[in-house]
Amino acid sequence: MRKIITIISALALTLVALPAHAFDNTWITFPNLSAVKVVATNSKTIANGYSLSTQATGFDFAYTAPAGNAGKFSQINIFDVTGSLGMSLAANSAGTSSTGCDPQVLSSDTHTCFFRLDGVGKALIHVGLSNVTSAAAFKFKILAGPNIQESGIAQVMFVAPTNKVTALAASSKALAGGAGGVQFKVTQDGKAAAGIRVTVKFTGIGAYLSTAVATSDAKGIVTVYLSNFAKKKGSSVVTVKIDGGSATSKATINWVGGSLN
Repeated sequence: MRKIITIISALALTLVALPAHAFDNTWITFPNLSAVKVVATNSKTIANGYSLSTQATGFDFAYTAPAGNAGKFSQINIFDVTGSLGMSLAANSAGTSSTGCDPQVLSSDTHTCFFRLDGVGKALIHVGLSNVTSAAAFKFKILAGPNIQESGIAQVMFVAPTNKVTALAASSKALAGGAGGVQFKVTQDGKAAAGIRVTVKFTGIGAYLSTAVATSDAKGIVTVYLSNFAKKKGSSVVTVKIDGGSATSKATINWVGGSLN
């Protein structure tokens, strides 16, 4: 009888000590932050993690595991979320995958993603963002079983965009009574930057801008049109500014009659 009680007591302690999913020996082991990258437009690596632009509307956790971890489980925990930052992790309709979090775990903790690596040991989990300001920040770490090992901690902060913007042509001609177009190029550290928002306004002659907020294309180009259906001659100055940043650029449209030749 005493032997049976001892066995039952030992089993009870084991059950208490091990949390959910810890019995599954297909977890990764020895989690390391180097396996995970935070990928987003204008993301930068800093000493203790990453900085993202306040323009960010989302990012990806890109996980690449060492050889031999294909198909295994892992978990990312997000914590110490500051500011009014809203986060929405991609979820599966059921179960785990390499592209979405387990919905059952996520329903009880919206900042915890339990997922399974794909056949080559990779995962890509998208996180949507809202209410992003420079006051926002969060931390994350990786958990692994079966003994619930933890990685180090990474810090993610948000900073104003540091992109530059330059007019492709300082001035151009357009026919009065039609529309004129101007183009700008957005760069980051001298390279074309796609997906960057700029605000747009104009002074002088003109009626309607094609947009008040434009986004740079794959080559970093922003194209803006201004109408002048009143057929007035003169000039307009179109100004763009990196949304949330400080860089600006201007381009002049000279409205002429007759032809552009």
